[in-house]
Amino acid sequence: MKFPICQVCLKNNILCNACAEKVKKEGIRPDEIKMYRVLNKILKDQKSLKNVEIKRVVGKHTLFLITRKEDVSKLIGRDGRIAKKLSKELNRSIRIIGKPDNIKDFVNEVFFSIPVLGVNVVYTPQGKKYKVRIPRVERRNLPISSDLFVNISRSIFHTDVDVVFE
Repeated sequence: MKFPICQVCLKNNILCNACAEKVKKEGIRPDEIKMYRVLNKILKDQKSLKNVEIKRVVGKHTLFLITRKEDVSKLIGRDGRIAKKLSKELNRSIRIIGKPDNIKDFVNEVFFSIPVLGVNVVYTPQGKKYKVRIPRVERRNLPISSDLFVNISRSIFHTDVDVVFE
């Protein structure tokens, strides 16, 4: 498996200079690095996952594995075996999504069970910004917090995103 950090850093508790720069540049948090290490230990025996590349791992109650689109089915496994194994080992529900091409697809993938009122583009003097509109009553049902979603979106798409509850 391939992760945003190298194999040496996956096995050690410290990061090399190259990985430290990459982590800082992409906004990868320390808890994400811990999850990379745990996933590497759990899935190292799976030969079918040799070329699978995990881009990001985010979430608290529901864990979102963001990977390449062509790797989603491999990571789920036949009859969902790999996803079930991960869910059991981590004691969390797992959601595997392919890295989306645009912010609207990403919103629909992450908030799959929540009705999204709209994704608007707001042009400001600082540049383009996205505004995701969600019903106020759905605030408690979000699979990840709105702050975490904003941070992930910013690191993936390099643009500002606001989540608004109406």
